[in-house]
Amino acid sequence: MSEKLGFIGVGAMGSAIASRLVADHDLYVSDLNRQAADELVSQGATFMPADETAKHCRYVFLSLPGPANVFELLLGDQGIARHFARGTLVIDTTTGAPTTDREIIPALAELGVDFVDAPIAGGVKRARAGTATLMVGGSEQAFARARDLLLAVTPHVFHVGPSGTGHAMKLVNNLLNSCNRFAALEAVRLGQACGIDQDTVVEVINKSSSRNYTTENTFPQLLSGGSYRAQGFTLQLMLKDLHLANEMAEGLGHATPIGHLVEEFTMEAIDRFGPDADQSQFMAEWYAD
Repeated sequence: MSEKLGFIGVGAMGSAIASRLVADHDLYVSDLNRQAADELVSQGATFMPADETAKHCRYVFLSLPGPANVFELLLGDQGIARHFARGTLVIDTTTGAPTTDREIIPALAELGVDFVDAPIAGGVKRARAGTATLMVGGSEQAFARARDLLLAVTPHVFHVGPSGTGHAMKLVNNLLNSCNRFAALEAVRLGQACGIDQDTVVEVINKSSSRNYTTENTFPQLLSGGSYRAQGFTLQLMLKDLHLANEMAEGLGHATPIGHLVEEFTMEAIDRFGPDADQSQFMAEWYAD
């Protein structure tokens, strides 16, 4: 692709996604933390402030903490949307919200700018390896324009519907993931209370009907033995995703009682371990007292 490709937000997940693009594209990266871009720059990317990225790039990826950050970046007082040329395509990989999309998309459309919501699932490690999953919302035309770039990130690309449905699907996924995480923790610790070794409990579950991502990946890779390895996802981010999912459900008049209960559990975990605690830490220490 001859066009300049921009990537704004190269924290842990953003840099993992961008690492799939840097070798084959003229990549310009931006982040409030200049040092976050150093690895990508060493691989051939060029650091460029966000407003300059908007001026010079016709394809712009976003990977930000949440939907409010996306809105502020694009349409806030110092929003960069006014710098986009007509025909620019924004690809938002943030775990966002359909309600925010409904504010952003018409404003961008007035500027002649396309938008697809393409959040990623599977974690930083899988994103870097190119095995994560992208769930994409957007028009057929916008998706067609984004498709080759998305396939460069991962072969697991799903166009799930019109604008906003990608973000909705990600919230659905993260809601279930968080619920599974607490349920798996409770069940594994119950097995231990019955005198069964943790690794044995997990091994049996993974050959049985209750296996899930937490038992198949988190416990064996991050919680095996008496210690834990950081997953790279904080309780604060977990709470943000749960709240967005429950809020989306409420807006649809759809009940998520388990989701709300898990949101309460996550707030309790934050009270105990702090908002920056890793998911693995709380799982290792939840029943320690």
